[in-house]
Amino acid sequence: MNKTIIGMFSLFLVALFIVGCTQTPTGPTGQVIDNSNIQTATPTVAKQTIVIGQSAVLTGDLASLGQGAANSAALALSKLPADTKYNYKIILEDDRLDGKTAASIAQKFVTSDNVDAIISFSSGMGNVFSPITESNKIIHCGIASDKAIANGTYNFLHWTTPEEENKVMIRELKVRNVTRIGFLAMNQQGAIAILDNIRLQAEPVGIKVESQIYNPGEKDFKTILLKFQEQNVDYIVLQAFSPELEIFAKQYKELDVKTPMTSIESFEFSDQPQLFEGLWYVQSADATSEFRTNYKATYGKDFKPGSPNAYDCVNLIVKAYETAGNGKTKPAQDVVAKEFAKIQNFPGALGPLTVDQNHIVQSHAVVRVITNGTPITID
Repeated sequence: MNKTIIGMFSLFLVALFIVGCTQTPTGPTGQVIDNSNIQTATPTVAKQTIVIGQSAVLTGDLASLGQGAANSAALALSKLPADTKYNYKIILEDDRLDGKTAASIAQKFVTSDNVDAIISFSSGMGNVFSPITESNKIIHCGIASDKAIANGTYNFLHWTTPEEENKVMIRELKVRNVTRIGFLAMNQQGAIAILDNIRLQAEPVGIKVESQIYNPGEKDFKTILLKFQEQNVDYIVLQAFSPELEIFAKQYKELDVKTPMTSIESFEFSDQPQLFEGLWYVQSADATSEFRTNYKATYGKDFKPGSPNAYDCVNLIVKAYETAGNGKTKPAQDVVAKEFAKIQNFPGALGPLTVDQNHIVQSHAVVRVITNGTPITID
């Protein structure tokens, strides 16, 4: 695999170098990003390097999500202070959102790259990495909805939980006097976790959930749309991904469906926001203005869902190692895991971050609307 080593020669040159050399990663994997040249002027001893493996989808229909996460991880490294106890290096791989590819990457990370920590993206991929990181005592920060990924000593999850997102969704549906919804979910762990939880929250407050599951590659949603119409649902709620998300939206318009549509997260997964113009939806936590500004200044565009989470994952890993270690040798992984689990009120890209007793980084859901093709938070 081709490897691109990005050295950053001073805090002043970091921003220039990222703009020139680390624009959105595409294609090649095994890229290496490090901060080894950001250091004090007169270091007294060579720093040990903490190696972070990052797995993300860099090709295909959802590449923009993984590329945003990769950009954000690189940005986080560039912002580290010069006086860290350790150097930090990211090895980036493209998992193509494919479980077998992710398993191969996990094997490479463990046996060849000797990583100390891993950042994964999506529930499907997180569930591949989680048992491997646990058995090999590797710190794992998963960007995903499925809480099972956080099981064990070394696994952590950084995404707004289904409970939090559905709480906001139920509130919004109640305001609109909705009593029956049609929920469309992809057959994927994170989407199913959201569906299962909305059933738990909706039915006790008088909202019936009619659900349909589709498999990746599905191209005909007209039957599902007609089924929802037969069930007299008041709203259609999506938990879908590209390209099926766009196919569904186009067939929804072709059939001239009158039932209003909303989503949990999904609208921002699409590179065709015009399909959802004017629609409200629930999204994971808002990023800080500082992160928004830094990301756009560096990459010349807005970030995608999961980008601030990747930025935070890097910084949470750094925080755990810097707290656990003395700078002379790498700290024991169980000590690092304990320090990660104790993090509270850490200033993150998604605001103050606290890790709960289940190893989940807590954050709040928001309501947004697509306005002129741009997500705008309204609540």
